[in-house]
This record gives sequence, C-alpha cells and structure tokens, in this order.
Amino acid sequence: HKAATLLQRYMSLAGGYTGHLGDYSTGAAQAIMPYVVGGNEVYQQQTSWPLVLEHSEVVVLWSANPLNTLKIAWNASDEQGIPWFDRLRQSGKRLICIDPMRSETVDFFGDSMEWIAPHMGTDVALMLGIAHTLVENDWQDDAFLTRCTSGYDIFARYLTGESDGVAKTAEWAAAICGVKADKIRELAQLFHENTTMLMAGWGMQRQQYGEQKHWMLVTLAAMLGQIGTPGGGLGFGYTCTNLAGAVRKAFSGPRLPAGENAVDSVIPVARLSDMLLHPGETYEFDGQLLHYPDIRLVYWAGGNAFHHHQDINRLCEAWRRPETVVVHEQYWTAQAKFSDIVLPATTSLEREDIGSGGHDGFMIAMSAQIPPVGEARDDYAIFLDLAGRLGFGEQFSEGRDAGQWLRHLYEESRPRAQEEGIALPSFEDFWQQGVLEYSAP
Repeated sequence: HKAATLLQRYMSLAGGYTGHLGDYSTGAAQAIMPYVVGGNEVYQQQTSWPLVLEHSEVVVLWSANPLNTLKIAWNASDEQGIPWFDRLRQSGKRLICIDPMRSETVDFFGDSMEWIAPHMGTDVALMLGIAHTLVENDWQDDAFLTRCTSGYDIFARYLTGESDGVAKTAEWAAAICGVKADKIRELAQLFHENTTMLMAGWGMQRQQYGEQKHWMLVTLAAMLGQIGTPGGGLGFGYTCTNLAGAVRKAFSGPRLPAGENAVDSVIPVARLSDMLLHPGETYEFDGQLLHYPDIRLVYWAGGNAFHHHQDINRLCEAWRRPETVVVHEQYWTAQAKFSDIVLPATTSLEREDIGSGGHDGFMIAMSAQIPPVGEARDDYAIFLDLAGRLGFGEQFSEGRDAGQWLRHLYEESRPRAQEEGIALPSFEDFWQQGVLEYSAP
C-alpha cells in the first residue's frame, strides 16, 4: 500500500494528473546513462563482490561514502555491502578515495586507503587529465575502443585539443582540480597497469552538468579496456544500494496497480519549483522542448518535497502559487505547515502491509502493533473514501479492503517470483513467519 501508488491510482480514476519522471537520487545519471551504456546502470546489478575481492587489484571510490550511504535501506536490509567493504579493507589491495570531503569511509579504511581531495565539482577535469595521460603514453586500449564503443574518435579530438586548441593534459587538469599533475599521471599508470574497479557514487551528479561526471567515468573505464572483465571496469551502485554486487536476487515483490493515467503530462521531479513558478513556459529535457502545465491543485502523499528539493526558499515561493495543496502526513513537517489540507496518515506501526524492496532481498509481514493514533487513517482508507465521494469507489477497491489486497497481491506475485527462481510460501505461512529472505542465486 505504497502511498504514492495509491495516489496515482486515485488520480488516474479521477481523470488524470501531471506526474513526475526520475528521482532526486540519480536524476542526471538517469537522463544520460541510457544513451551511453544502454541502461540507467545506477540501479542495476554490478560485478559481484566475490569477483571484486578475487580479481580487483585497485579499487577506487570516486565521490562515494559507502559507510554512510549503505545504511540507507530501501525496506529491510542486512546492509550486505558494509561487510564486503570490511573485507576489502582487510584485503591488502590498493584502495583510493577521490572525494573533496574526508568522509566516514576514509576514516573507516584508515591507513589502508589513500585519500585524494580535488576541488568540489572538478571530477571531470581530473578524469580528463588521467585520460590524456593514457593517450600520451599510448596506454589506451584501442582494441576495446574499436570493438565495444562508438564516438571515441570525436572525444579523442577534444581530449588532445585538436578540436578546441586546448589539450587536456595533467597540468591543465591540475590547475582546475587542485590535484598535482604528478599524482594525476601516477593514477593513470596505476589504473593502466592493474585490474581497476572504479566505484562511483551518486553525489557528484546531483548538480548542474552532473551528467558529465558519469559519462566521463564510463569513457575513462572504456579507455582502460576493462569493462566486463572480472574485477575490472566500473560500477555506479556499490556505494548506494545493497543490491549492487550482492550475492542475491532482485525481486520487486507485491505491487498495487497504479492504473492508466489519461493525462499525458509529466515533469522531471527536480523541476517542481520551475513548474509552479512558470506555468505554460517551455523547458528542455532529454532532447525535447516541453511546456510546464498550469497546476492549480497539488496532492502529495508518501514524500516530502521540503526534505529533498533544492533551494528551499524558492520552493516556499512556488508552493504558495497553487490554489490548494493537500498532503498526507504523519508528522508536523515543513511540507505540512505549508499545505492547505493535511490528512493524518498512519505510520507503519499502525497498519498492516507488506514490506518489500527490490534492492534488499527480503519481504516483511508488517502487522499492526498499535491502533491508529488520534484521527490517523491508512492511505488506502483515505483514498477509498475520497473515491467513493467522487463516484468510483468500487473501481478503486475492486471489492477488496486493505487486508484483502495484501493477500491478493502476494498471491499474484508468486508466479513472478518463481520466474526469478524464488519460491514464496503461502500467504498464511508468510504472515506467520513474519520475515522471509529470498534464496541466493
């Protein structure tokens, strides 16, 4: 009974809505990576941890703080990534962290890790300096570039300065990123001579031109020619999800159908303020010229824009533009304070639900621990009541209450689980068991 999905189901039956594309976590990467590697990569499985520990000789954490971010679980997690990083610390491999800040991860690895701190936002310059050093010494893997990539010749002309008159040498990069030219050349040689795994975080793409960071890291890894080899290449999820590299299967679990939205209107999630402040104006996204809709009603459930949106002062101004703002909330948050109608929603302790996240390898039978407090109601109950008042309650519920939906969706997910090699017990056994872990591949 994910709140956002229930909202989408309700709004679809009500006639449609303007939805959103992408997320705040990896917005720039999601836009560029399908064009670079054919998939978003950031949420996909990576080279498994056992292969990394066996074959990688150099591991680079680039703009990544896994000892912090791996504790952010999607649903129920054993935080499997952290023990793997602990084994990596004890492995004796060459470990490097490239990050403007000295993070918890650098402290965790201690003397076993070298910390390199470029100026903030200059990762692409540093990567270009390394790439130029590879070309300077004829270390790039021409056979791999010819066989597995297209467009390298265009990039090479830019890298060497043939196209713009500026060679992206180690000295050129050092003047921008603050890392000495000798260190840049040392990194190029180290990456070239060893099986190198470049583990990049998501933080560096959460900024203007953020797509360039991930694009350039793929380019650098391609020049090294190690993509697809055991322990070599790159990975964008090791440090941020407990699925990437984990020895387990991904399964989405039971999911309520959101229905078909009759309105063909979506905005990139990070354009929320722009949309509210500039209705009808044009903007560019993913190679298209689009128009912002004129939004009069905002309905928000299962999230908090004031928690993760950029430039909160500007959001405060934008949030005042619609005629009505409705939110479901469990706490008196900033978003609740800035809204017109606040419907109190139950917490996970006050409702029955199934907890499952495709990145975690578990499913939880979430039984209610206490009755709803005060006037709090489940999101399902709220939307069912509203749907009834608008005349489509039966279509919304399909004749099921919240508990009957859980049983139905669970049973419906069992064939999908079987296709993934996961055998789910009966709903009764699952609910009594409380927690189940998917079988390992």
